[in-house]
Amino acid sequence: MTPTAKQLPAWVDQLRNLLNKNMKENKDLISYALATQGPERQPRVRYVVHRGFVNERRKEGDGSQNLVADDDKNDLISDKLVVTTDTRSPKARQLAAAPQIELAWWMAATQHQFRVVGNAYILPSSAFTKHDSSEPRTTGNDGANTSSDKISFPFPEKELSPYDGFNWEDERIRQFRKMSPELRASFYRPVPGTDLQDADLKMEDLPEKLPEGVEEAESEEQKKQVEQGLSLRQDRYLLRSPQLMSYYTAALKNFALIVIDASEVDLVDLGSMPNTRTQWLRKRDAADWEEKGVVP
Repeated sequence: MTPTAKQLPAWVDQLRNLLNKNMKENKDLISYALATQGPERQPRVRYVVHRGFVNERRKEGDGSQNLVADDDKNDLISDKLVVTTDTRSPKARQLAAAPQIELAWWMAATQHQFRVVGNAYILPSSAFTKHDSSEPRTTGNDGANTSSDKISFPFPEKELSPYDGFNWEDERIRQFRKMSPELRASFYRPVPGTDLQDADLKMEDLPEKLPEGVEEAESEEQKKQVEQGLSLRQDRYLLRSPQLMSYYTAALKNFALIVIDASEVDLVDLGSMPNTRTQWLRKRDAADWEEKGVVP
């Protein structure tokens, strides 16, 4: 039986519509500032790229077996935002210790600002539920450390899923495959935050791109590597050389999703006169949201 799409809060449609308008003017407006808690509850902030809502897709055949729409053609998405990270990064450590986040998103083309408060959860590789941090790290401003320990990534799968039976590993792999060859290669690098002097490999020796197929390979050498490959993983990947496959597998293991479960959303419209401001508050232990207008 095909699941039925959930009724989403009004702010989801507002965000999606405003993002489409802003992207037509400036594709760089896809990023927002995400704040986490570092050691001693010190705020840490960085820009991240919005990767849509969970299961927000344009078509089937994108590497995921998850359903795209229900029988009435309604999108089977949730109100959970998605960004990506490396499971070895300080950001992942911070969220494992304290999931509380806030994000600020300025959409300059239409003069709108979104602020979102909630919890963010790390979805790592299914083969990587515990992170063994045995590689050298430095204690720095980002909260990285040199201790060898294991980090758990609690993930409330049922609460975050857009429908019952949703396959989260399919969603993680779909997001990885959507990335450019350059971004995929970045997940093969040494642990983010490691001192360059301590890295086992020189940065210039690492692959700059991880193409999935001949159409993504730019050099003749890369095309030959892909064409000569004999490995196929779970029918998801195109043929590749053993060397590219080892890079790809390692990068995919380090790749994780950050799924943001919002509890408060604040939207300010500075492009209208008079300015307007709307807040949505999720009711405690419920999927219902309360909407109200407030003074900007």
